[in-house]
Amino acid sequence: MNSSNALKRIYKTVTVEKDSDGFHVLLDGRKLKSPAKRNFALPTQSLAKALAEEWNAQGEHIDPQTMPLMALASTAVDRIGQLRDGVVDQIAKYAETDLICYWTDDPQDLAIRQAEAWTPHLKWVKDHLGVELKTQTGVLHLQQPQETLDAFRKTVESFNDWELSGLSISTHCTGSLVLGLALIKGHIDHDRAFEDSQLDETYQIEKWGEDWEAADRRAVIRRDLKSVVKWMELIRG
Repeated sequence: MNSSNALKRIYKTVTVEKDSDGFHVLLDGRKLKSPAKRNFALPTQSLAKALAEEWNAQGEHIDPQTMPLMALASTAVDRIGQLRDGVVDQIAKYAETDLICYWTDDPQDLAIRQAEAWTPHLKWVKDHLGVELKTQTGVLHLQQPQETLDAFRKTVESFNDWELSGLSISTHCTGSLVLGLALIKGHIDHDRAFEDSQLDETYQIEKWGEDWEAADRRAVIRRDLKSVVKWMELIRG
């Protein structure tokens, strides 16, 4: 980050307090607001303390890249809190083209990896969410049954704004609503979510090597998925 464009740290102390709205982070005794200047009441003390640690760890300048929990909280308050239906639509839409529904039949060793990695997820979503996704080989669009898509949307709608913030990131990072749901429900850990969503890319890297842009992109995905797991633990207290 170019320090000339960064916000300077002008506060000295970071504390946490509880009031009738919830838990708040205080900078020099003043309640922290969201980036859009909205009330920033947090649902659990654990989350408030974790955000306070992010703010307290800042140096001379504020570096948002080192504050993933603050980003997730801001998304919940400023984006989902104001545009919830649109966010639900965006997340649920991933079910129409879910990554794990598009398999290959060539090369054979990649096809075997996909079957071993993705079949358990398809079984999980059928057993635990009561929905069954169709799969195919190739990249042509596969139309999923409307009742399946409706069931996925109903599941997404069932989460509160804080949970939706985590689901939004996990789904976007993996390209899969199934993997995103499995992660935030604790069925898989962030390593499994990363490995199974990056399966094709990893296969290509093994064959041809990895450039620095791909390495950076994959590192960000892994970091964000790990942050989602921590986020879900904190919002549940």
